[in-house]
Amino acid sequence: MRGADIQQICPGHMVAYNVIFAGETGHGKSSLINFLVKQHVSKTSGDMLGVTSETQRYIFLQENSVYRLWDTPGFNEGSRGTISTQDAGKALESLFKELYSRDGVHLLVFCFRFTKAITNGLQGVYDSILSCIHDKSVPVVAVVTHADEMRHEPNAWWKRIIGECVERRMKFVDYASVCTIQGPTTQMADERRKDVDDMWKLMKRHARQLSPARVEDGKVINIILFGEAGVGKSSVVNLIAGNNVIKPNGNAMTSTLSSTEHRFPVGSHSFRIWDTVGFDQPDIGSQGFIPAIGKAYKLIHEVTEAGGINLLLFCLRGSRVTMTVQSNYRLFYEVLCDKKVPIGLVITYLEHEDDMEDFWRRNENTLTQFGIKSVGHACVTGLPHLHKQYQLSRLAVLGLLTDCDHFGRYTMPSEDWITRVAKGLTSFVRVGERMPTGKRLTKALVKRCGLSEELAERLRKQLEGGKSE
Repeated sequence: MRGADIQQICPGHMVAYNVIFAGETGHGKSSLINFLVKQHVSKTSGDMLGVTSETQRYIFLQENSVYRLWDTPGFNEGSRGTISTQDAGKALESLFKELYSRDGVHLLVFCFRFTKAITNGLQGVYDSILSCIHDKSVPVVAVVTHADEMRHEPNAWWKRIIGECVERRMKFVDYASVCTIQGPTTQMADERRKDVDDMWKLMKRHARQLSPARVEDGKVINIILFGEAGVGKSSVVNLIAGNNVIKPNGNAMTSTLSSTEHRFPVGSHSFRIWDTVGFDQPDIGSQGFIPAIGKAYKLIHEVTEAGGINLLLFCLRGSRVTMTVQSNYRLFYEVLCDKKVPIGLVITYLEHEDDMEDFWRRNENTLTQFGIKSVGHACVTGLPHLHKQYQLSRLAVLGLLTDCDHFGRYTMPSEDWITRVAKGLTSFVRVGERMPTGKRLTKALVKRCGLSEELAERLRKQLEGGKSE
């Protein structure tokens, strides 16, 4: 996977595909995914027990399309295996239902080891997998792993095997063979590259196109990206865009709740992202209170015009959880969105980690203990010259966003919303700070925040507990 494949921003409207990999345990589903993305992303095992005990999703960009590759638990593990065949079937059926409730299943890849004849056991696995599919129009391709024995005569082998499949009512629209043995010779490396290319051609040829209704339905995702200055929000926007569309600048916006909107098409999604400044310390002074209300009013107006918010993205450094981190979480999750908008975490500056996900494994419980909960996370670096880590970072962010594309939007009347936020902001004002009151407060809300005199007066009364002059 070359850097350019990941980092270029694709023009126009791309398409997203859901491709499910299923088969008997130990037949090479996870290894196949690793081959396809040319990186070690899907956990594999040479042990006696299977390793894919739950459904895993991997995001990959191929030309103008986004592919979600779903690795599913294997069937036919022994009685002491990681997961029973019954549970593997339930997991697969649950995945199909979930994807059909969103944007569908576009291809099923049935993986099995090279065999000289179709066995009853292989047919049983096929029948079990197909029983989980409620839409029989989903194309099914056969991918034969450990295929070295058929390397010199694949077409003759397939012609014979497909006849057996027809007799057993096992339907495939096409097939591919993959050598899963890594060899030291140049010839074997070339053969492996050809296998990967053939596999991608097969997937592109047979994956069902999204219908126009599915592409347009609910695919504009409105996101507020927030965090304190300097945590790498600009880099996160660049990761999503696939290009350096904005340059990080610590001095560009320093006022709490200042925001800049960015729009990007990614796959079948269109993202509207408000890059928003959070607190740079746990509280604010009286001098920062009025400007914060003004910035909040602008943000609320834009978000309301856009139809509401689907997701909050909390950008934070991969270091200690500070009081400022907690204050930002409270400001956006509790105050701005009334605990009604899901939060995803984007953890930055993890280039020092051998495996960036290690940070999450070590710190997930700590974040929960500090009251920071999320629906998903991405561990990233924003440094493009670290090609492998940067590519994995973009895949992690896109995976988080596409996983969260099914959430509804939160909104409320603008006046009620700004009143809620302004009252909430008072809880962050530093103890002992003198706040403007009375006509001075009303005037400040009009002049510095852009509120009408009527709204400013009503808001002042709310902030002062209903007092009037």
